Amino acid sequence: MRQAASDERLSLDAVSVEDLNAALRVVRRLPLELLGFLILLPIVGIGLSWLSTALAPPYGLSIFGQGLVTWGLLLTLALLFGLFWWRGRQVGLLLHDPAILASPEMSLMSVPGVLAARAQALGLEWSGFYGPLRPRRK
Repeated sequence: MRQAASDERLSLDAVSVEDLNAALRVVRRLPLELLGFLILLPIVGIGLSWLSTALAPPYGLSIFGQGLVTWGLLLTLALLFGLFWWRGRQVGLLLHDPAILASPEMSLMSVPGVLAARAQALGLEWSGFYGPLRPRRK
């Protein structure tokens, strides 16, 4: 039983350097995507407010008792949650980590630690958030 458990653990840690670099690219891209959401959020809100008033003056268009701005913000929130889920799933698949795959959106915070541990197992070190993987100094 112990042998099977340790063999399974070794197979989980068997990640190639290319997969580590791909996971690192996904993690690096996430803050830029979040910044894009932050910039687009007020633009979409103002545009939907203008469109709502243009379609049904003077109070705006209402769908199921809510305005277009509310529905746009709910859609943006759903897209943001989907982005976290998708990026977490990509990293989990690249790193072969069942903990990240089980809850991809919540495990994104632990990804830098998992990346650093996997890089150390391969004899590499991570030089920081935007730095590359490089051979570990002795």
